[in-house]
Amino acid sequence: MKRMMIALAAAGFLAGTMPVSADEALFKSKGCVKCHDAEKKKKGPSVSAMSAKYKGDVGKATTMVKSKDHPEVDATDAELKKLVSHAIGAK
Repeated sequence: MKRMMIALAAAGFLAGTMPVSADEALFKSKGCVKCHDAEKKKKGPSVSAMSAKYKGDVGKATTMVKSKDHPEVDATDAELKKLVSHAIGAK
């Protein structure tokens, strides 16, 4: 029983130190977090504001990211779709 409790505690610790999802890790690795925060406005709008604005419309949000008003993101089209989906909370 004691071993199981130690294993569960270790698993919980490791889960807390790992990225929540691959999409979140991609969001961080592509530099999106430089301008976007989960709740606070930085240089760009917060993730919660983007989610409210685009309401799951990945196409509309992707068009905005590809526009001249958004800094260029070094990502493939598939990565960009994942980034936008993550940012606006689309499933």
